[in-house]
Amino acid sequence: MTQQDPHLPKSSPVPSYLYLLDLDWIGRRSGEVKVEGALPVAFSAPPEFSGDPGMWTPEHLLVAATSSCLMTTFLAIAERSNLKVYSYRCRAFGRLEKVPGEGYRFTEISLAPEISIAAEDVEKALRVLGKAEKNCFISNSLRAKVKLEPHITPADGSGDNSSKCEAVRRGGSS
Repeated sequence: MTQQDPHLPKSSPVPSYLYLLDLDWIGRRSGEVKVEGALPVAFSAPPEFSGDPGMWTPEHLLVAATSSCLMTTFLAIAERSNLKVYSYRCRAFGRLEKVPGEGYRFTEISLAPEISIAAEDVEKALRVLGKAEKNCFISNSLRAKVKLEPHITPADGSGDNSSKCEAVRRGGSS
């Protein structure tokens, strides 16, 4: 559930929002996150940290949040810019490393969106993507470096106007 921040005066010129959720431990190193009006999400620590395999992990959810925020920001700006998007797909990975003196933390999140648009809109799509990158709330909140490796594909106009994004964890330092 999203609410206006009740700690700010109603006349505050800067909007602030609270994102509420409930989390329940369901056993071992697993839990479930619940948000009013949405399906619950079960998660576990990653198997490399004694969690259950085959479940979402906080690490995957962080990468997914970063990737999905970029997509929704891009689509919002594209809509306001009258940029027709035929498809959006994103491959993403996050690098979790042990940093001397700090412990484990994400040092990099890489997003590789594949966006299909009309041939005449390639430059416009790149500008919109740049604005989305600059205005992504999640990326702006992270210490990890967020890298974009976009691929803009001119479409023939027969796209299904779908928006798809998958977040996957690639091998690397863990």
